[in-house]
Amino acid sequence: MVEITNTDERAVDADRISELPEHILHHILCLLHWPMDIARTSILSKKWKVIWESFMSFVFDFDQRRFQSSKAADKWDHIQPLPVEKQSSIFKQVFEESLGGIELPLIRKFILFVENTIATRLDPLPSIQKFRLHVFFSVDLLTPFMNHWISVATDKNVNELDIYAKMDGKFYMLPQVVFVSSTITSLKLYGCGVGDSAVIKLQNLRELSMKSMRINDKIVHNFVQGCPLIEDMRLINCYGLRLLHVSSLPKLNRFAVHERSSLRSVKLEATNLEMFWFHGKKSSRCKLILAGCGNLKHLTLKHARMADKSFQENISYFPLLEMLFLLQCHALQRITILSDKLKKLSLVRCHKLKEANIDAPNLLSFEYTGTELPLSSMNASRLQEVKLHVKSQKQKFHPFELQKFIAGFDGKGFKLFLASRQDVNIYEELRGLHLLHSRVYKIELTKSARMLENLLNSHLRDFHPKTLTFMTSPISDLLVFIQEKILKKEKTPSCCKYYSKKCWRHYLEDVKLFEFSSAASAVNPSMSLELKWSASPLPLPEDVEITEAY
Repeated sequence: MVEITNTDERAVDADRISELPEHILHHILCLLHWPMDIARTSILSKKWKVIWESFMSFVFDFDQRRFQSSKAADKWDHIQPLPVEKQSSIFKQVFEESLGGIELPLIRKFILFVENTIATRLDPLPSIQKFRLHVFFSVDLLTPFMNHWISVATDKNVNELDIYAKMDGKFYMLPQVVFVSSTITSLKLYGCGVGDSAVIKLQNLRELSMKSMRINDKIVHNFVQGCPLIEDMRLINCYGLRLLHVSSLPKLNRFAVHERSSLRSVKLEATNLEMFWFHGKKSSRCKLILAGCGNLKHLTLKHARMADKSFQENISYFPLLEMLFLLQCHALQRITILSDKLKKLSLVRCHKLKEANIDAPNLLSFEYTGTELPLSSMNASRLQEVKLHVKSQKQKFHPFELQKFIAGFDGKGFKLFLASRQDVNIYEELRGLHLLHSRVYKIELTKSARMLENLLNSHLRDFHPKTLTFMTSPISDLLVFIQEKILKKEKTPSCCKYYSKKCWRHYLEDVKLFEFSSAASAVNPSMSLELKWSASPLPLPEDVEITEAY
């Protein structure tokens, strides 16, 4: 009875989130990026259905893509103009004059949909949470309407404003009302323009994202001066930047720059900055000056021309660094990383890197992608996982150095996952390991049995390999996985009956089992499976790369 009582208590405790105040639950929903994810919360319980409905009544999302296809034209046939007394002034002035012809039916319907929604749903509200407007064609024709719609949103004290305007060779110039709002906390812009003379005073702005925009150093300076509470700032593929200098933002925690034009330097002075991303062009000569960011914890650099000296100088400024990602830093040749705080390190396609000395006693995760393993020395006694993707440029790859590296983990509880597109080898003990010659190796070392199962499951899904070879103990959890998921697979698996996209088990046609003698199993795999598939999946790209979400 005690166990049941405790279980019930844990079940009650597990749903404490539902007891939070409504405004906090609305904030949680704001953190979900996909509308489908937000909609799914409505089926959690009756209370969450009410929360979702109340939240959606304050969120307005207008996406022109829904009106692009011929099917969409039929779907929105029912939309008609509102009675004259409910029409906006801009609609009366511009609509029939500019878009009265039948050659633009989808644009007309999009405008009618937005106008009608604003008049019937938005206008009666005292304030709104989010206004999202994504326009993909005929932006120039829609400009007067967009100005009006955005002004309505700011008049309703909008908190989150997201404007996406895709035009060929032009930029949608934002109205001044956007830059003097006292309620906007999140501003996301794509393809928009900001005038040099724009007065920027967004006193409550916390998040600023500008993508594919034409901005200059002065405009960035104006944002910095007029938005003192910014915590998250991202400049992605923007034109016109030359000397980017950001300071005087005491709350800045996250900063990202993806270079589009010829950026000469990035200078950051932000004592509370914890995360910084820089993705430069292949020809980038941008100088990074990061001495004023002593509390940085997460650093991602994609910089093809960053030399050893520049890297070593910058890395010395970050004694608290916990995660370091170096992507396609082709000019690096010899680096040394000394840190007692570093927990995760990734070196991905730094093709000229010949020597890496790593002294990071608290490192938990290491990842390397390249043609040759450049590690000269490595002190990382707390490692929990290692990911290696080694692709040789030679006809045959002789992995002696790689085998020597892996042998260093023998006796430390690591399990080895070694795979090419057609073969998978799993070793739960590293003693007596011998790597065969191959062109491509995907290698992962982990201490987690669950992670090993996930790796195998993922590889079976993506590549449909021909053989699986295992060296395991008789009590291995992996044997249970093999027995239940592969050897005893139903002829018609029921695992995906509610999904149109099926898992790998639906394509597995036949399995042949080969077992090795117990005497040989001490130094060789104890089991091998030959797999026959009914169809091949779409292969993943050969090159492995870390991706960041922006």
